[in-house]
Amino acid sequence: MKKKKVFLKLFLLLTLVSGSLSTTYGQLIVGPQKKSNIGKNLMLLNDSSCSGLQQIISAQFTPEEDNVPLYEGSEGCRWFRLPLVNHSGEDQLVLEIYNPTIDFVELHYRGPNGEWIVKRQGRSIPTPHWDFKLPNLLFELDIEDSASQDIYLRVQNPEQFSLPVNIGVKDEIMIASFGDQVLFGLYAGIMLALFFYNIFIYFSVRDRSYIFYVAHTLFVLLTQASAFGYAALYLWPNSPWLAERSFVLFTCLVSLAGIRFFFEFLKVRDFLPRFYLFFRGLEFIYLGIILIEILNLRNLAYQILFPLQGLIVISIFTASLMILRRGYQPAKIYVLSWSVLLIGVLIFTLKDFSILPYNYLTVHTIQIGSALEAILLSFALADKINILKREKEESQMESLRVSQENEKIIREQNVVLEQRVLERTMELQEANEELQVTLANLKDTQTQLVDAEKMASLGQLTAGIAHEINNPINFVTSNIAPLRRDLLEIYEIVDTYASVPLDNPREALEKAHELQEDYDFEYLKEEIESLVDGISDGATRTSEIVKGLRTFSRLDEDDIKQISVEEGLNSTLVLLRNKTKDLIDIETDYEPGLPEIECFPGKLNQVFMNILSNGIYAVNAKRYEEGEQPKLTIKTRKTEGSRVSVYLGDNGIGMDEATKKKIFEPFFTTKDVGEGTGLGMSIVFKIIEKHNGTIAVNSEPGKGTEFIITLPMSQPNLSE
Repeated sequence: MKKKKVFLKLFLLLTLVSGSLSTTYGQLIVGPQKKSNIGKNLMLLNDSSCSGLQQIISAQFTPEEDNVPLYEGSEGCRWFRLPLVNHSGEDQLVLEIYNPTIDFVELHYRGPNGEWIVKRQGRSIPTPHWDFKLPNLLFELDIEDSASQDIYLRVQNPEQFSLPVNIGVKDEIMIASFGDQVLFGLYAGIMLALFFYNIFIYFSVRDRSYIFYVAHTLFVLLTQASAFGYAALYLWPNSPWLAERSFVLFTCLVSLAGIRFFFEFLKVRDFLPRFYLFFRGLEFIYLGIILIEILNLRNLAYQILFPLQGLIVISIFTASLMILRRGYQPAKIYVLSWSVLLIGVLIFTLKDFSILPYNYLTVHTIQIGSALEAILLSFALADKINILKREKEESQMESLRVSQENEKIIREQNVVLEQRVLERTMELQEANEELQVTLANLKDTQTQLVDAEKMASLGQLTAGIAHEINNPINFVTSNIAPLRRDLLEIYEIVDTYASVPLDNPREALEKAHELQEDYDFEYLKEEIESLVDGISDGATRTSEIVKGLRTFSRLDEDDIKQISVEEGLNSTLVLLRNKTKDLIDIETDYEPGLPEIECFPGKLNQVFMNILSNGIYAVNAKRYEEGEQPKLTIKTRKTEGSRVSVYLGDNGIGMDEATKKKIFEPFFTTKDVGEGTGLGMSIVFKIIEKHNGTIAVNSEPGKGTEFIITLPMSQPNLSE
């Protein structure tokens, strides 16, 4: 049983490497005017039901063998009896339990009048209710000098704990406690100085190792503050829940921050990838312990954490030695700092085996070791920066040497490169000249293609004009012969009347009347009038065609003019009449009072001609159902923003989306070979674009197509 307790102590001490899981013990001072360790004077009774004082007074207690006994965690209670005789010369004594990590301690003793006095302290009791505002558990006892009585202690703690008990006069206990506070104040000052100094360095160098180091340092300080009772006394005096759990929680956080610092500082992932995965697994275990502790399974959390701390200490020390053997210099000081802490743990352990004396120094070796470890790790970080600085300087020198060698090579190559550049420049000049010739040829070809499109349009226009003029001319020509015949007959009648003699006119007049009746003079007059009317209609028709041609071409207008859109559309329809004939319905819907617009009239009429010609082609290519008629629709509207819109539609074959996307591309056509150049709609797009207008297309296969042209009324910046 005793060997088991020794091993438990050893594991408990190892946990202090990353968070100090062990408790601390008071010094053994013998004498009536000093505090005395009375561990061997205690008598123990295990009480799983946590009975009251009256039920256990008569029970059998077992004497303790150790000055500082160690107990397993339990949900039950442990009763301790302390037979006491006061020979201190004082009527007041102070009983001290030098372990502030115990949850609950209840003290029973008889007062001067024989009544039972009960006092309670521990982590489950808010510190404002304690007898003394000090980290350890202190109970003031009013016992007269030379009086004797039994003092009873009831202790509850779900975690493993030690019970160092001291008793003495108040002044001696206070002096010893003050010394403990001074020592912890020095310790806290060192740790806080390291914390703030290194966090300042972190913001200067932005090395992640520093942020994990300062987190580790802060959590070590908070863990020690929890272990020595200062956290519950000053940080959360009214939070028993946090006071009971802070020690385990901060121990886990110390280990997590320490592992992360270990990763960053020694580059564990690069040197020992398998160890890296092993430690990542341990991180998840620590997170699980935190969750278990929060869920109030405190004994289970402690039982997992207890051996885990020993494992993490041995693993980190072993891994750091392996990295040092691989020649990574920053590991040297890291191993030294870890060794200092392990020496502190060893001294603390040898003190418990009575190999070393139990004194103030051996009791506080963990604090001394953790402070030295933090200082050495801070030096290690600074040394790492110096190493990196030296490596950077060496790298810069090497880079300078390489740069100088490269400069020499570059100078040698410059001559060759200059010659090659000269040769390449000559080649590029020759290629550029060839490209210029090719570009000129392309421009000539483009001009020829545009001219071909114009000639094609001109051919269509000429055919239409010839057809339109031919009809009235034929009508005039066909009327000339009968008109000449009728005029000859009229002339003959007139000549007959003119030859009547004055002396004997009767016979001549009768002959003239007979001739007039033979030629049906009244019919001749009607026929001549009809023939003249026909010739007049033909001449008028020809005049209209010529006027329409003049309006369409605007050959005399090379500048911007204000024109009527309706007039341009009508002139285009006149020239397309031979294509539409009576087979295609043409519906026009001109908005009354539509303002004139500024444009190049001839170019705009070319737009109307190309779109309407395509519409005629589309309706001729479609087979219509019975009762359906080919139709072109023309509509004009004034739109917002001083603009005019022209809608040119047909109910022809229509277009799909793929065709719509390509209709304005040069050389794209859906017509058969020889029927189109593919430049008509490309020219339309450029003309509309030149007029600062827009053109949109709505089309559906089998339903028809509609072009919407929108033009501004004024063109202040337009030039040929």
